[in-house]
Amino acid sequence: MLFIVCALHCEAKPVIETLGLKRDRSSNAFEIYSSDRYCLIVSGMGVIHASSAVTYLLTKNRFDNHTDMLINFGSCAGKEPGLYLINKITDSATGRDYYPDLIYDLSSYGLPITSERALVTSYQVVSGLEDPDTLYEMEAAAVFSAASRFVSPHRMVFLKFVSDQGVDDPKKITSEYLTECASSYTPALLEVFGALSLMVEPVTSFDEALFEKTCEELCASETMKHQLRNLFTYAEVSGQDLAVLLSSLHEEGKLPTNSKREGKVVLDEIRNQLL
Repeated sequence: MLFIVCALHCEAKPVIETLGLKRDRSSNAFEIYSSDRYCLIVSGMGVIHASSAVTYLLTKNRFDNHTDMLINFGSCAGKEPGLYLINKITDSATGRDYYPDLIYDLSSYGLPITSERALVTSYQVVSGLEDPDTLYEMEAAAVFSAASRFVSPHRMVFLKFVSDQGVDDPKKITSEYLTECASSYTPALLEVFGALSLMVEPVTSFDEALFEKTCEELCASETMKHQLRNLFTYAEVSGQDLAVLLSSLHEEGKLPTNSKREGKVVLDEIRNQLL
């Protein structure tokens, strides 16, 4: 299941219509639209609404960190138009940084490494871009913070499209305009959804014994185990022989590791060789 969080109905409208999602009339607190593969919630604008909506969504639905994904999609202010994959989120009020764990290769789906951007969550509409290479919006930090109680970082994906440069009159950013912007990126977005659905499809044919052994050799934390399981799944789906890679790491003396810190370094190497 892909869980999708959008701040505004006008941003979500093209996704709802294209995917044929139906309104969940049992939900009175928030607008929820769903199918057998997707569940979309319209949170409302700002960090309080975003946090409440994510908590509501993930309490109402049991999130499976092996087979589900949480996606935050919406508009932002930025210098250059485009659809961007967020690799860092900064809460402007607290200064705290959040890092979605980007282990999925989406370069074949219109999101190459050059599409990755840092994002600042502001508590008010921005009146200019402090950093022209950074994106600005009002919900992502709250989405990440609230979701982290239920969802591992590698199961969160933040996709933002630039609707303005932060200097436009807010009255010009109408619902119709945002729907038009979101519509232009919906085809690319649906390709990403399809890719993520494939990548998170449960795979039971990989070697569980090898997985458990590798977890021990990496001194893996729970988060690292989730990341490693996803890499085992990705290797299986993409037809790569992970056992050969792990064998070479043994020959090079990189496995087993002596600490979690060393394990993180080796896990990154496994990820880089697979993706």
